[in-house]
Amino acid sequence: MAGSPRARRKSCANILVFAILSLSVLSLAGCSVFGTQAAATPSIQLKVFPATASVKPGQTQQFTVSVSGISNASVTWSTTGGSVSPGGIYTAPTQAGSYVVTATSTVDTTVSASAAVTVSAAVSISISPASASIYVNGTQQFAASVAGSSNTAVTWSAGGGSVSSSGLYTAPNTAGTFTVTATSVADNSTSVSATVTVNAAPVVTVTLSPTSASLLTNGTQQFTASVSGSSNTAVTWSASGGSISSSGLYTAPSAAGNYTVKATSSADSTKSASATVTVSAPVQHTVTLSWTASSSSVSGYDVYRGTVSGGPYTQINTALEAATNYVDNTVESGTTYFYVVTAVNSSAIQSAYSNQVTAVVPTP
Repeated sequence: MAGSPRARRKSCANILVFAILSLSVLSLAGCSVFGTQAAATPSIQLKVFPATASVKPGQTQQFTVSVSGISNASVTWSTTGGSVSPGGIYTAPTQAGSYVVTATSTVDTTVSASAAVTVSAAVSISISPASASIYVNGTQQFAASVAGSSNTAVTWSAGGGSVSSSGLYTAPNTAGTFTVTATSVADNSTSVSATVTVNAAPVVTVTLSPTSASLLTNGTQQFTASVSGSSNTAVTWSASGGSISSSGLYTAPSAAGNYTVKATSSADSTKSASATVTVSAPVQHTVTLSWTASSSSVSGYDVYRGTVSGGPYTQINTALEAATNYVDNTVESGTTYFYVVTAVNSSAIQSAYSNQVTAVVPTP
């Protein structure tokens, strides 16, 4: 009979076979059959560290990833700009901008996590001059120019000597090669240096020309000074007697004697040179003339003098000379004179010029 217990058991057995094949749980007419249920997909979670980063063009950043919800923690890395290694080392591109680094689960490619990367423009510095050569304790002004940042400030440092906050370098008192460095305040990993060669101070020397002079009282002499070993060639002048101008023009005193003219370096006051000046009183030269008396009756004689042989001549006596000689005390040292004489009778009639005589006045 269809409703008998036996018939019901057989029907249940048939259902059991079907249930096993379908791997599911069925419940029919009070008969329950258990099969095998498929496992649910695990919940995978990823997190990238650091979540944000800021780098310069070409610089690198290590990223790591935390994986939960699954034992297989492998990921693949990718980026929207630059490159990233399988180990998560990111290399920034040369172009500044905002980029994304992403880690994606290899088990479930729909699961990923990302980090934001800001690539900022590289800061660069130039220095001027790039090199300098100065003497010990000398100074040199440096200037720095910053690009790639609105903050153009720099800090200065020196490998020898000192440098001010404005870039004014002062060399040490020893010779050598040193560096002056400007470091960006915006990026203290960026700096630039200049090389400074510090030389020993040159020896300053002063020479005078002439080194000696002979003058008459109140006479003048131009001196010149030469300075070597310094770009400052100025000198100060002094004299132990008489006076000297700032240009080296010396005026002898009114008293005879030996005096010194001195030129002192303005660059180094310990360096000087001197010249000796011998000042003499002027020698009063005279020329004495004598002649043979005229055979005619005369009232006296006139004396004439010229500086060119044969004249013209100029009368130098103020009254007729009754004698046959005359002393000329108005001559100058180093000059040659030419003299003639005329006879004058009582009617004031002059004779022709006598023969010419020459007088050479020595120096002094």
